[in-house]
Amino acid sequence: MNDLLGLLAGGLDQKALGNLGAQIGASPQQTGRAVEAALPLLLGALQRNAASPQGASALLGALSRDHDGSVLDDVAGFFGKQATGSDVRSLDHIFGGKRAPVENAVSRASGLSGAQVMQLLAQLAPLVLGALGKLTGGGAARAPRGGGLGDLVSGAAGRGGGGLGDLLGGALGQMQGSNPGLGGLLGGLLDADGDGSVVDDLLEKGLGGGGAGGGLGGLLGGLLGGKR
Repeated sequence: MNDLLGLLAGGLDQKALGNLGAQIGASPQQTGRAVEAALPLLLGALQRNAASPQGASALLGALSRDHDGSVLDDVAGFFGKQATGSDVRSLDHIFGGKRAPVENAVSRASGLSGAQVMQLLAQLAPLVLGALGKLTGGGAARAPRGGGLGDLVSGAAGRGGGGLGDLLGGALGQMQGSNPGLGGLLGGLLDADGDGSVVDDLLEKGLGGGGAGGGLGGLLGGLLGGKR
């Protein structure tokens, strides 16, 4: 399994998902559907942000300041606490102007209210960022030949290996590879219409099309397995 997906899978056990559902007032089934829809969008938006040197530097800076991976030590405990205002505000940095469409799409896919989806995304975002922080050593490690931050940024921007782009792209690629029926829904997560929004492309191709059986339903079946 991809390193990033492996860390996320290790944290998203039955207890953690149960605590997340209890925190946002959702059933285990709704919580599972919402996580299945939300995680690819979080990863895709982060990959899009990391595609430019400026965006990659900003993301790596956030990882070095606030996300050392310690959240993974007790995901169930973290999900047992309400999301902070800072966690909610981080969604604007991740999704930009597409936060509302993302929340609406996850709501359609899961049956959760907009307020519940906002809380779920605000809980999941630090988990994903923590996993990235752990894999990059807080933005300083995992660079080829000790190249440091510059190599992580260049890799994230598509000019070399070992960057954030590789971590995120590998995770998304594995999701797609294990779900061939998606018909390329995540295929590279390129901005097909050229407007800078991967979210538009995902929504256009079917996210939130109604229920767990369509759109991105079951996308993370291999990741979450029988843990719900």
